[in-house]
Amino acid sequence: MEPRHFMRRLIAAVIDIILLSQLIFYITVPFADGNSVRLSGGIYQSVSCRTVPLAPESQDYFTAQGVEAENGSLCSAYQNGFFAGSTLLVSSHTNAEGGIADDAKTISVALDDAGQQVSPSFPLAYLQPVLVLVLLILMTFFLQGQSFGKKVTQVQVIKNDGDYPSFVQVAQREILKFAPAIVLFLVGMFAPAYSLEQVVPLLQKGEDIALVLGFLGAATFVYILWWVAPMIWWNGAMPYDKLSKTLVERSY
Repeated sequence: MEPRHFMRRLIAAVIDIILLSQLIFYITVPFADGNSVRLSGGIYQSVSCRTVPLAPESQDYFTAQGVEAENGSLCSAYQNGFFAGSTLLVSSHTNAEGGIADDAKTISVALDDAGQQVSPSFPLAYLQPVLVLVLLILMTFFLQGQSFGKKVTQVQVIKNDGDYPSFVQVAQREILKFAPAIVLFLVGMFAPAYSLEQVVPLLQKGEDIALVLGFLGAATFVYILWWVAPMIWWNGAMPYDKLSKTLVERSY
């Protein structure tokens, strides 16, 4: 069976995702004000926090939600060095080091520059995966079966007859390639209770998470069938290559 250049393709995918993610991040920066529209998804993230006293009305607000505290942590986040908004964290109790205890009930409130509560949106959390996929499709088509990563690793997507793939083939291949991730992304948007981020909070609350774990287990199984098993069974001839009638060859 002919080689499928799995390692070259894997390295190319990593290069493409990093480069395109960063490109989209910097395109989005001018539109984010750190208050209502916030950055997320950067490669480098840092958070600085300081303890602040809560005003009486703030204490009443958090008490009504089941957390009694006199102080809170005011934290400012930065993505790739750019300001990404402030958040007030108020917890029911702290640990021996003075930080938020693992079993504490914690309420987070997004704040603007004036210290008022806001409902922020995180553009990169939603736009980045979509734009990465779109740019990857366009790049692969206009570069005749190659992306930046594939140029570095010297591989190329071609049709089974050796010609360059059409735009429809490229789009079909890339969408099928990321199909499991696309499904999980949509689930995270419209049914966040089934996302991995919810498992720990649900465990802390002592709630039944059998359904969530079952879904995540099934999703992991699909990932294995779609991306891992073909490496063993078909020597890296991926299902999205077969369905789009393409293959990956060396380019020189």
